[in-house]
Amino acid sequence: MKVAYPMRVDALDKPGGDLLLMREYLQRCTQAAAKRGIPFEGVISTSLNPDFSDFDVIHLTNIDRPVDLYRQFKAAKQSGKKIVLTPLHHSYQEIALYERQGRGGLIGLFSGIIGYSTLDALRSLVKSIKYPELRSATLELVLEGVREGQSQILLGVDVNLVAADKELADIENELCKLPPDRVLCIRNGFEMPQFGSLHPPSERDIDICVMGRIESRKNQIAILEALESLGLGATFIGYENPNHKRYCDRFKEMIAGSRSHYLGGVPFEQVNSYLARSRVHVAASWFEVSSRLDIEAYVLGCRVVASICGGTSELLRQDAYYVDPASKESIVQRILEALKSSHDGTVNSIDLTSGAIETWDQIAERLLDIYLNKAISHRN
Repeated sequence: MKVAYPMRVDALDKPGGDLLLMREYLQRCTQAAAKRGIPFEGVISTSLNPDFSDFDVIHLTNIDRPVDLYRQFKAAKQSGKKIVLTPLHHSYQEIALYERQGRGGLIGLFSGIIGYSTLDALRSLVKSIKYPELRSATLELVLEGVREGQSQILLGVDVNLVAADKELADIENELCKLPPDRVLCIRNGFEMPQFGSLHPPSERDIDICVMGRIESRKNQIAILEALESLGLGATFIGYENPNHKRYCDRFKEMIAGSRSHYLGGVPFEQVNSYLARSRVHVAASWFEVSSRLDIEAYVLGCRVVASICGGTSELLRQDAYYVDPASKESIVQRILEALKSSHDGTVNSIDLTSGAIETWDQIAERLLDIYLNKAISHRN
């Protein structure tokens, strides 16, 4: 079996959560297929004019980057192959609020007024300076209509793999209604901690950890201000987003005079080692689909402070503390509640073996079955 993973044209130059997820799927499905004795090959590409003739299944992603995706979708349809889509759709209402309040300034005001779809088309035109293939792709989608193109993709694939119930609701409220028989929910997974690897708070040397790429969307400055008002410090970890240089510079200037410290970015393989050393993990993003970090932090014994935006509450429910990213007071209160919690860092109320939260290996088995079913139905 051969599966194509087409990505946005700049995915390899500017890796994000979408590329990380597809690489996770590819790696885990390769391992799952090997255990079953099934030949499997996955290929990630960023071409806007792909040749899918040698593939059995095309796994598309990122409905919020429709310029890139629309071209790849049309190529997939022309190939006659089965198509899987992971939408990774962010709420446009939450994005608009972020543009007005989180980003702010004239750019934020302008972005909030014109709407996300128009904004993405304008961004694609700017990116076409480096990626010339985006020019014709942008024109093609604008002439078709951005929302119309997104609806064609969502309704034209064989199955949509949403990451949260909230994501499905946002898609149906903002883009189009989806046939129930073409929707499955596959959430972010986790790595099962090794026996005896979780430590109680008294043995953890990081009181508060804030993990994530440094950018205005992730709201680190608001977290830093909340911590300062409490007389607390935290360890901030994450690579700087080069597109948010002004925000990153301001963050580094503020943290230099604070009780907190910034370690910079760390390789993805080291993320869990820092979470396992932390008592509390804090996130206050303006918009998310479903935070992978929230789940990993929870499984590794952290008390989780998470954003109300995204699907974290569907999994962790009362086992996390939820903040409004627009409210510093909300961030302050939830951090205090997490620090005062009696949760000892070794026991979670959600049974990790119950299937309520799946491991990445379990997700890979489900995904491989989806690929096999689609490939078999195509051959028949």
